[in-house]
Amino acid sequence: MAEEFLRDHPGLRPFVLSDVQLTGTRIGGGAYGKVEEVVVPVGAAAKTIYPILQEGDATTAGLPKAATQFVRECQLMSTLRHPNIVQFLGVAFFPGSRLPALVMERLLTSLHDLLAPDPSPPSGAVTPLSFFSMALKCSVLHNVACGLAYLHERSSPVIHRDLSARNVLLDSEMVAKIADLGVARIVPHVRAAATMTKGPGASVYMPPEAFAPSRSNIEKSKYDASIDVFSLGVVTIFAIGEVFPCDPLEHNYFDEKSGVLLGRTELQRRSHYMRNVNEQLRACGQLRGDHPLIRLIQQCLHNLPAKRPGIGEVLRLLDEAIAGFRDEGSERNKRELVRALQTQPRNQNLERVLRDLVTENAHLQSRVQTELAATQQQLRRKEEHLQATEREMQTLRQELTDRDREIARKDEESEREKQTHRQELKRKEVDLAETRQQLIQKDQETEREKQTLRQELIRKEVDLAKTQRQLTQKEEQFQTSEREKQIIQQQLTRKRTELTRNKAELTRKKAEVVRAEETIWREQQQIQEMRQRETELVLATDREIALLQQQLGEKSASYTCQVSGPGLTSATVNQPTHVLVQLTDSSGRPYSLPLNVTAQLELVSKATRTTTKWPNESRVSVAMTSPSQYEVSYTPVSRGQHKLHVQVNDREINGSPFTVTVYPDPRQLGHPVRTVTGLARPYGIAFNSHQEMIVSECLGHGVSIFDIRGQKIRTFGSCGDSPDQMEYPAGIATDDTDNIYVCSQHKLQKFTSSGELIICIGRRGSKEGEFYEPCGVTLYDNQVYVCDRDNHRIQVFDLDLNFVQSIGSHGKGRSQFNAPHDVKFDTAGNMYVAEYSNRESASNGHQWPIHTSIWSGRRGKTAWAIRSSYC
Repeated sequence: MAEEFLRDHPGLRPFVLSDVQLTGTRIGGGAYGKVEEVVVPVGAAAKTIYPILQEGDATTAGLPKAATQFVRECQLMSTLRHPNIVQFLGVAFFPGSRLPALVMERLLTSLHDLLAPDPSPPSGAVTPLSFFSMALKCSVLHNVACGLAYLHERSSPVIHRDLSARNVLLDSEMVAKIADLGVARIVPHVRAAATMTKGPGASVYMPPEAFAPSRSNIEKSKYDASIDVFSLGVVTIFAIGEVFPCDPLEHNYFDEKSGVLLGRTELQRRSHYMRNVNEQLRACGQLRGDHPLIRLIQQCLHNLPAKRPGIGEVLRLLDEAIAGFRDEGSERNKRELVRALQTQPRNQNLERVLRDLVTENAHLQSRVQTELAATQQQLRRKEEHLQATEREMQTLRQELTDRDREIARKDEESEREKQTHRQELKRKEVDLAETRQQLIQKDQETEREKQTLRQELIRKEVDLAKTQRQLTQKEEQFQTSEREKQIIQQQLTRKRTELTRNKAELTRKKAEVVRAEETIWREQQQIQEMRQRETELVLATDREIALLQQQLGEKSASYTCQVSGPGLTSATVNQPTHVLVQLTDSSGRPYSLPLNVTAQLELVSKATRTTTKWPNESRVSVAMTSPSQYEVSYTPVSRGQHKLHVQVNDREINGSPFTVTVYPDPRQLGHPVRTVTGLARPYGIAFNSHQEMIVSECLGHGVSIFDIRGQKIRTFGSCGDSPDQMEYPAGIATDDTDNIYVCSQHKLQKFTSSGELIICIGRRGSKEGEFYEPCGVTLYDNQVYVCDRDNHRIQVFDLDLNFVQSIGSHGKGRSQFNAPHDVKFDTAGNMYVAEYSNRESASNGHQWPIHTSIWSGRRGKTAWAIRSSYC
């Protein structure tokens, strides 16, 4: 047993004594143990724990509570070295004991035994108390205060918590030493508050805060060094008044609401003991109200811990009292007192030991009865728990039996389904062979069509060469027409010069003016005839010029473009606007030749700064109002920055493209929204019953939850392939109990609203409950619908994620899908699916026949909705 104990408490191994012998003489005892005389090899005392307390309920350290306190006392005593603390000698193991004995120095007597009255003193006998002078009493109290000062002022302060007259021992020189540190506590510092055990020591020595009822409304009592100061005040009353005080707490009680100890103060409750103190001081001739001992008792017994003096103030008051009682007879009284104690009859010691044994026996009987009742109560509770466990086991056995039957039934159904699938697979293999034969025939037909197209292409190339020669001829004719126009312009310039000169000579030669006007009129007639011929020439070659410009990619170098109108810089969604394009020739006159004017509107993406051409959605049209003026009309369908391209003969005009800001329609504007930033590629969004927004972050590998103000509340999830981790989460949805469903990499997860995983199903594959890149998820009629994108189907589960059915297959037929991305339901139970470039997928919510579908004419993802305005 000794080796096992020392293995668990190696700190006590250096203090083990091997040559300790019991003499059989009992020195004293208490509620937990006894003190016997031993020889090591000189006289000493050994403190042991009663065997019955060594077998009590074990604590976390594997020892009973009382035994644990005893081990802690041994460890604490081994660290203390002071003349006013009982000297620790070591520990010793005796046969039949689980715990060692604490071996300490043997002292003469205790302060309690010295002051306790003898119930039957011999007639004429001189008691030791008669030699216990006031000077010796003050010296003993001073020794006790020095011992407390050592305990309180250590680097790791110690609070005794059980200071009493029984624990103050006296040696042969009447030097007092403190003993019994079984309930002492080590605290960070002396004034640090710590929770007090209710009534840790003898109640007569305990302050009022040690008895606060545990079920009261007061804060649980805190203790510090003031508890030892209070106990020292009670010891002072006992030592000076030479009377053993009884417990006065029966006359006071706590008010649970206010936490106040009702009744008189501690000093008032002990006022009748103070009369003995006054009589002793009167006998010494020092009775006065400000005597140091009176002040010491009054301050130590204060009801409030903060009002009690420190140990330094106690030492100062005792030094002052010792100075007042110093006389020449102190040494003689000390010698006589020691002699009287040493010659005290043996039977008195035996009677005290007998009384101690009776008291110990009563304490032990009470403790055994209490522990026996507690053990019986625990046994009853364990028996009830065992019965409840047995009932639960029976219920579980029944559930397991039912589940086994259900599994057998499902196995039979699965086998039947497998047979059906095998037959279906055989039919599909036959269909596949027929399809291969049809494809071979189609390939042969396609090859014949290719031969026909090659011959047609050769004919088209011959026709193109002829057209090129015709265009060359038309171009030469056009150049000739340009030279004639230049000659006419020169003639017009000369005529205008002559007209100006003739007008200057108008006053001088009227006749010449008349003739000149006639000449000018004839010339103007000629000019008009020339212009008419020019117009006829232009109109005759208009089609050839347009065809020539289209083939050669050239534009006329003799015109200038001016653009104006309300739609040049800004526009409004779904409201038509226009831009006017004015063409003029090099002389500033309206251009008379018709040209090929086109326009195009592009949306500039803010995220990537790229453009998207939407000519059909924006509805851009060009109308020629005259040969020199064109009206570009468009109706934007989305807001943001756009680019308006205007081209003449397939070439951009000056300033094109024009930046147009498209504003939202003020008639359709609603309440302002908030922008949530800092997300790593958000994919899915859902809302719970608390109006909280739940967003899946594809590149963040997690889910973020925001309140209605857009403030992030919490985030859960991390990158990985374990059940509670996510990889590129996509679709997200919530149910009526705010559980969250997330489509991740080849799996479907169900979380609580706080982000704790409930269940995770799926892996990569095409079987039931397996996924290949799932995207969208939604809930309808207590079922979970998941878009199994690359398996080209929609899987349906119940709320516990048990497989229900699979909808659709790969293809472009009715109820077939091509990479479905998301699924939704309307109030009538109709299901709507968004997939990639398919034509038919919207279906009824229960029977699954084709109900309606809306698709765009372009490549890319196809959208289905209830109204066409949602496309």
